[in-house]
This record gives sequence, structure tokens and C-alpha cells, in this order.
Amino acid sequence: MQFLQHLVLTAIRWLAWGSVLTMLVWAIGAFWYLPFLPRYLGPLLTGAILVTLLLLLFRIKKKDNWLSYAGVVIFAAWLLLQCHQPSHDRNWAQDQKKLSRIDIADGAVAIEHFRHNQYRSATDFDVQRKNFEFQLSELSQVWFLVQRFTPSEGLAHVFLAFEVKPNSAAEPMYFALSVEIRREEGEFFSPIQGLYRRYELNYVFGDERDLIGVRTVMRPEDRVYMYRVNATPEQVQQLFRSIADRTNQLVEHPEFYHTLLNNCLNGILRHTVELTPEEVSWFDPQILLPGFSDRYAFNSGIIGQPGQTFEDLKEVSRIDERAEEVGIGDDFSKTIRGLPLTAVENQKVEE
Repeated sequence: MQFLQHLVLTAIRWLAWGSVLTMLVWAIGAFWYLPFLPRYLGPLLTGAILVTLLLLLFRIKKKDNWLSYAGVVIFAAWLLLQCHQPSHDRNWAQDQKKLSRIDIADGAVAIEHFRHNQYRSATDFDVQRKNFEFQLSELSQVWFLVQRFTPSEGLAHVFLAFEVKPNSAAEPMYFALSVEIRREEGEFFSPIQGLYRRYELNYVFGDERDLIGVRTVMRPEDRVYMYRVNATPEQVQQLFRSIADRTNQLVEHPEFYHTLLNNCLNGILRHTVELTPEEVSWFDPQILLPGFSDRYAFNSGIIGQPGQTFEDLKEVSRIDERAEEVGIGDDFSKTIRGLPLTAVENQKVEE
């Protein structure tokens, strides 16, 4: 019995040490990246804290007391970060200056500041916006996209694309939604800095030739996969309503992006949760790491067809190579979906 008690106490002690050390690493990073400090002060402050903690570790006789000092550092880091509040009043990059707002009245949808940039390269483009209007009842399909921008399978950006299919004989229209950081002028995304209230959250609505084109044609080193979601038109419309409410909420009350807890995948999952047969486990590694989200969606029945393997689905769903062949043209949305083109569109591709 005493041996069992000793084993339990030892396990608790190691768990406490492991938890505190993990949080301490986070806290030290927080002092390095404190958003409101000049860049050169962060490393100096971090160095001073590390030296102090090491001196205390060697001087304190009862090592468990050191946990209390580490706890003070962790609490101080958390408190200082709370002093930095999200805001819409910053020096935003040109393509991030305007926030989308969505109005739904009597079934008519109007997306304000809908983006349709014209790209010469991934970093050279003309910012263009317009109002995009359609009937909510015309929303018929939704796709889940995964953009892998590093060799690591776990790191990725995920977003959605929608089809608007008019009741008339008119051609379907397509648009995309990207939940991402709202960049300031000269700012670049860093997963590490995303842990420390560095970026605000943004819901960007735009033409597929913009949001998907730049991630395929203009970034040929990236791998992009597009999966059709198993959802009825009614579910797609309900999904969009939820997204619209969230979009307007962020216009009124800005929030910080968080690499693990409030990222592109978390943002989408909070809307698609009703499409998941089983309850979502928010700490599932396939959710914490967006690069594995397509496998999670497949295992949950959100994407894929009966009898289809995930590897087969992934192979037929890759669109970046398809997009690079034709470039960002009027037929872009059809091409990446493998849909048949009209005679006029075929002529444009041949030219």
C-alpha cells in the first residue's frame, strides 16, 4: 500500500513539474514576443528572467519551492499579455484594411467588401473589392480545402468554398471563405507568435480566383486539396448563416488569433460541428494540427464516399497542379473541380 501511495505521489510530482515547465516555456516566449515592447527589449527581458530562474534553481534547497517562483513568472506573462487587447485600429496591410460584413434580409444575401484581387505574383497585386449578392436558397454545395505550405504534414491552412446555383439557367457562381490572421503592414505569419496575441482574427470572403488562385497558381510550391463536403443544400445554407453571424460579430468585437485555440480550423469547426456525426474532441491532434484535418473529416464522414479510401480521395482532390496548367482565368472554378467547359471556355484554354 505504501509503495502504491509513493508511486502515485511521484507521478503527481512529475506531472506537476512537467506542466509547470511546459507553461514556463510558453511564458518565456511571451516575454520575448510581448507585442507592446520594442523588439530589442524582449530578448533582454527574457535573458534576465532565465538567468534569475537558473540562479534560484541552484540556490534553493527545496526544489519544489522553485515551482512557486516559476508560477510567478507564468502568471506575470499571462497578466502582461492581457494588457494587449484586440483592435481594429492598426496599420493594416492593403488587402486587410476592410472587413467583410454580411447582410441577410428576406433570403437575400449581400457580402460587403468581397475581395477579388488581381495578381501578378503572390506579393504583387491590385486590391479590388465589391459587394457580392445572391439568394440564400441558391447556396447548394460547400468544399473543404487544405493548403499545405511546408513539408510538414501537420502545418496547413484550411478554408471553405461555396457554390451559388441560381434557379434560372445561369451558370453557377463560386466564392471562398478564409479564416486567417489580419496582417499589419509588413507583417508575416509566424505560428510561434500566433501563441501570444500577436494577430487579430479575420474572416475573408472573396472570389476563388483570388483566395484559391493565389494559393495554387501564385505559390506553386504549395499543395492544395479540395474536398466536396457531404451536406445537403439546407445544411450548406445553415452553415453559411452561422458563418455570417460570426463574421458580423468580429466586425463589432475583434478577437485575437491563436495558433492552437482560435485558428483557421477551429473557426471552421465551430460552424461545421452540426455536420459531424460524433462529438468533436477539441484537443484531438488532428484538430490541433490543421494538416491532419482532412483525414479527420474523412473518418467523421464529412468528406469521401462509401468504399473510397482516404488515399484515393486525396489523390483525386489535389487541385494545385490542375490550376497551374490553366492559370487564373474565367474558367478557374470549373477547371479545379474537373467540370466540363463550354466551347467558348475550351477555346480560351487552348489559346
